[in-house]
Amino acid sequence: MTEPEARTKPPNFLEINAGNNPDKMAYIGLERSMTYGQLRERARTLAKSLYRLGVRPGDQVALMSYNYPENAEVSNALAYLEVGSVPIGFRMKPPEIEYIVDNSDSRIVIFWHEFADRILPFKKKYKKVLPDGFISFGGSPVDGALDFESLFEDPPDMDLDNLPPAKEAGSSMIYTSGTTGRPKGAARSTDFVNRPGVMDYLFGTISFFNMDANEIHLVCCPLYHSAPFYFGTITFFLGGTTLYQPRFDPEQFLELVDKYKVTSTHLVPTMITRLLEVPKAFTDKLDLSSLRSVVCGAAPLFPEYKLAFLDRFGPCLYEYYGSTETGLNTGITPEEMRERPGSVGKPFLNNELIIYDEAGNEVPDNERGVLYMKNPIMMDGYYKNDNATTETFRGKFMTVGDVAVRDEEGYYFIVDRIKDMIIRGGVNIYPAEVEEVLTTMPGIADVAVVGKPDKELGETVAAFVVRQDSQISEEDITAYCSKEMANQKIPTTLIFTDEIPRSPTGKILKRDLRELL
Repeated sequence: MTEPEARTKPPNFLEINAGNNPDKMAYIGLERSMTYGQLRERARTLAKSLYRLGVRPGDQVALMSYNYPENAEVSNALAYLEVGSVPIGFRMKPPEIEYIVDNSDSRIVIFWHEFADRILPFKKKYKKVLPDGFISFGGSPVDGALDFESLFEDPPDMDLDNLPPAKEAGSSMIYTSGTTGRPKGAARSTDFVNRPGVMDYLFGTISFFNMDANEIHLVCCPLYHSAPFYFGTITFFLGGTTLYQPRFDPEQFLELVDKYKVTSTHLVPTMITRLLEVPKAFTDKLDLSSLRSVVCGAAPLFPEYKLAFLDRFGPCLYEYYGSTETGLNTGITPEEMRERPGSVGKPFLNNELIIYDEAGNEVPDNERGVLYMKNPIMMDGYYKNDNATTETFRGKFMTVGDVAVRDEEGYYFIVDRIKDMIIRGGVNIYPAEVEEVLTTMPGIADVAVVGKPDKELGETVAAFVVRQDSQISEEDITAYCSKEMANQKIPTTLIFTDEIPRSPTGKILKRDLRELL
């Protein structure tokens, strides 16, 4: 019997960049920055300390943080160990955090100190986390957790470069909301860069968005989203410099572009609208000419905003269509955007796209259908959820449930969603998640959640509620939700009703509810 081939470790770009340019700035934070040489030293030390705590190749580690340089230290330390990273949204509440840590099999939880009260009081619920697996950083040391900086003191003497490869690589995963009410981990193995076609795909990104080794990339979207993490990674591959803005503020964003001569960034549509609201008198004082690529995605961007941004900030706006599960699938340049402001562009390099009708037939141009795609960086699957993985695939192609039209020149337009997902400011929210929480509240008999159009955020969460207890108020429901779910999921519109409209088979008629809004 032939032995299976040994796994090949993926290339370590930190070692490459630190070897070529040790004194070049790798990351700039508002309070702390690091060269590639300094990052290499810190990441190697951290990797050794995590190994001493019990982390092993093939494991996963969870991280809950704003955009701080510690993100880079952790992700690169995990790369040395072939350990997957599991980012957790900083708005999440204790039940959501517990679920993701447990479902992902994470062995360590590293968190910004301000989040301690959402994690440490519930330590006993984290059955898979190692005994010393709670680590806080920033501010003063937190009772009940190891101090992050202590991991850089007296690391173990071990040969980090010759650790045997894991039999199975760890899975880095970003949790995306699920229609069943539970988030799903879109998993990719840590050695996915060894897949055929991945490097071509990455270089396609670099070429399309005009990025190079002199990149100054501003990360202002939360790094627990896939796209900002991806573009930060691309900058890292190039040996460029990444600038962190912990949380988005439009005027500070523009000041950072001016101060550091930022060349690229990733934004969601809500951020585009907020930048357009900044007074021209403010931007006239700044030099924003360094911006080459402002990449926008994660939610629909209305055509009028695209054209207004191009008019004000110049030909630097790019848009893409993609998802956590499928990566970037289409892209449109500033020049094409002027011609077709409603389009999300043509297929991205190494992407195959097919539109199917309800019968499973490929549709001709100018007819709508469900969009499926295939590329080298698609997720391996939903972690420990084979049913959900199977449902989303048709052969080697997969869908996230969007309805599209392709014109005769090959440009794609996203026109609808077959799923009920709400996209609030670029954040995906499935109504089932919110409905599941609301139905557990005493005094509520029935509930239905839909998206309500919003000029700034795209959509907000609206809930139709049937009460058993007529004394329940909007304030009661909001207070209950605030303990159970992230703030962006809490309904901002509550409508009390006597009955939820349903079809003869019991399906909620959400189209009727949207019309009521």
